Amino acid sequence: MKYKLDLTDSYQYCIDFDGLSGVEVYSSLPWFEKGTSICKMQLENLSINMDEAIWRNQILSVNPKSIINISDDLVILAQKALLTIENVCCYDLKVTHNERDYYYSSGLKFNIKDRYIYFGGFDTEHLDSNISGRAIFQGHVWLELDEDNIVPLMIGNDDQLGGYEEIKKINENKRLEVKIKNKSLDMSIFNHIVSPIWDFDFQIKHFSDHHWYKEAILDYPPSQNN
Repeated sequence: MKYKLDLTDSYQYCIDFDGLSGVEVYSSLPWFEKGTSICKMQLENLSINMDEAIWRNQILSVNPKSIINISDDLVILAQKALLTIENVCCYDLKVTHNERDYYYSSGLKFNIKDRYIYFGGFDTEHLDSNISGRAIFQGHVWLELDEDNIVPLMIGNDDQLGGYEEIKKINENKRLEVKIKNKSLDMSIFNHIVSPIWDFDFQIKHFSDHHWYKEAILDYPPSQNN
């Protein structure tokens, strides 16, 4: 059974892009649906918080027998998921490949109230690559899951997989998968523009943290009337 979760107002806390669980998250390079401002990326080995009704109810309303019903203090592991960001105004990409950083910028621009999201992980197709992305958007954020691809990871502070050794095994198996299908990274996708979005002080100045999402508090570039 498939689920499509609306994370527009809660994406920052729901998705563990920082790998705090110990499981290494993987991401494809982002792509845009042709002729649209809809950005998508395939995510693998993704830890997802399920301890809030805002997320749990979206699944249980579709499937009351979902595995997430074992606890209301649950973190799940999704072997595969699809992240969709709608109405993207601009985005920036940094790929660390073979210990070198490669950048792409679509041209940083945003207005007050636009949302900010970061994403990324180890590359799903290219060995020794790590993806880090930033997008400014005005639409919805969706996460699509399949019941068959999710397992309990944590209930409260209690591990559900078998401890460190099992997490280590999951990470090693995923690295092996990437090594087997390793593709050559297309360097033509980068324009080598490093935008200010990578600067922490810039982020603090231009975006406020609403705990579950980030929102612009200034226009960029600044209006000529300011």
